[in-house]
Amino acid sequence: MKRAIVLIISLLLINPVPVSAQFKNLKKQALKVVKEQVKPLKIDFKVKKVKYNPLKSPNKLILKILFEGNNPNIIGVKLNRIEFELFINDKFATKFYNDKKIKIPKKGDFTFEETAELKITTVGKAVFNSILKKKAVYRLDGTYFVDSKFGTFPFKATLIEK
Repeated sequence: MKRAIVLIISLLLINPVPVSAQFKNLKKQALKVVKEQVKPLKIDFKVKKVKYNPLKSPNKLILKILFEGNNPNIIGVKLNRIEFELFINDKFATKFYNDKKIKIPKKGDFTFEETAELKITTVGKAVFNSILKKKAVYRLDGTYFVDSKFGTFPFKATLIEK
């Protein structure tokens, strides 16, 4: 490790390329190594609860989504931000975010819960009825972001409820 640091520093000093370009190149190389070495997290989800109160909010439906996963890597990770797009029966339903830091242990299991708020006028009556009858097929397209010393690395994931 020390040799690698000395080599990088000596290359930075000897190389006539401007320092900002060197750091951009170093960041690209780090991103490539991270993408090659880091195994993707295994994440599944299920809709745990459907809340609908037509007297309080006739156009709003709330889904509680439970995520369960496993980290196969030898290092723990903190997810700094997650963005989700929820599709129900292959129709876009909503977009929601998680800005809470989620700690994922090394070589371990983890769980977290999210809330998705749907507008019935957006998803339509057919999708709304399939949700209430528990016949809906849910799909999440997500991007989770991992911050590091070399920058923020986005990882894409598509999840389908089992």
